[in-house]
Amino acid sequence: MVLTLTAIDYIIIASFAFLLLLYKVVRDWYGTRDVPRRIDEKAAELLREEGYRVLARAAVKFIDFDIEGKVHRQKGKADLVVRRGIKKYVVEVNARDSGSVRNADIRRRILEYKIAFAPHGIITVDMDRERMRIIKINSRRWLNTVLALGAAAALGAVIYLFVRYLR
Repeated sequence: MVLTLTAIDYIIIASFAFLLLLYKVVRDWYGTRDVPRRIDEKAAELLREEGYRVLARAAVKFIDFDIEGKVHRQKGKADLVVRRGIKKYVVEVNARDSGSVRNADIRRRILEYKIAFAPHGIITVDMDRERMRIIKINSRRWLNTVLALGAAAALGAVIYLFVRYLR
């Protein structure tokens, strides 16, 4: 049995490829502030030396909260967004030892980063000591990704079989 692809088959395959590409572009879309701080540029250079690739400086993502039917938009800002391999990190750049995780404001900001940017972890960089720490928040994000991928594959298979059956 030889499987031959028709024009509809190619359209379906191209549609899935386009949607995957669109998802990857939209997922990593960042707004930026006008000018990143000078300390952020120094931190970016430090991270490059450690093998990270800088994706965005002064990145902005929006979080929408629905409170009793009224939508409130909150702007989430990150100093830097970097990638190492397939893992994405949000970078919090601090000076004068203000970046302790014991600080309640820093903990709130870390949770904001997790919601807005969905990174693998958060890197805090102390520029006074030129020291960096990686903070990982354990969540079941990978499970959601696997379930979404499975649902998309199943839907694609159903659509494909339905179109094949109609011919």
